[in-house]
Amino acid sequence: MMNIMRSSTMIDANVEHPGPEQIAHAFLTPRLPPQRLPLLLDGGEALRIATLEGEAALQRAGSGPAVLLLHGWEGHKPPIWLPSRPPLLDAGFSVLAMDLPAHGDSAGRQTSISQSARALGAVGEALEPSHAVIAHSIGSAVLAEALHAGLAAQRAVLVSAPAHYERYARGFAAAAGLDRTATEVMLALLRSAVGVDVREKSLLRRAPQLRQRALFIHSTDDRVVAIEDSLPGASAWPGPRHLRVEGLGHRPLLGNPAVVAAAIDFVATTH
Repeated sequence: MMNIMRSSTMIDANVEHPGPEQIAHAFLTPRLPPQRLPLLLDGGEALRIATLEGEAALQRAGSGPAVLLLHGWEGHKPPIWLPSRPPLLDAGFSVLAMDLPAHGDSAGRQTSISQSARALGAVGEALEPSHAVIAHSIGSAVLAEALHAGLAAQRAVLVSAPAHYERYARGFAAAAGLDRTATEVMLALLRSAVGVDVREKSLLRRAPQLRQRALFIHSTDDRVVAIEDSLPGASAWPGPRHLRVEGLGHRPLLGNPAVVAAAIDFVATTH
């Protein structure tokens, strides 16, 4: 999930005391990576799909049942879990790696959970239904919104999944120096400007209506999305599995062989 301590880097340096408008703008604006690295899947093809949020960039490789991969906030290519030869290909799956709006090669400069979910839904409609979606951090929240809106997928793997969008929005505002009144103004601006009600965008609200088989994976030492934030969302999802790991933090767990194996085993199982 987005790091609330980065807020000061996203605000115009010429603004001495940024107000709710500037903070709302910063909250929706991911930082660009210092270097954009190409994602080169063995035998992969680049795709661009039109959505209401602009063109979405993807790469696709393989020929088996499709597994879609979603990165987190400010994730950029190549994702930690996606070497040039993903283990999913060796397991008989095809791989789709998507850049969320305002990330990587996708269009846009700002995005939110709602906007990214709409883009994901459009990608799902344009391509064959996914056998599974594996999502990290805010990508998990995007996935839950898209599934709630009708995205076709049989299984979901949610890694380091946040449950409360509002908590991060308020933390972002506090880190940027807004008091309680100004924070409420900021949240109202998010609703009016881009239709983002951070109170509504909650895994706790979406999970009870979802019927996909789900696996939650979370490290107990995650300092970006605490595992305590993941547990309520997992509990609200009907019949999920929850895998706790130790000492792998927020991003390093994506490349951990045991985590990768657990995700692939879950995706590949038939029961």
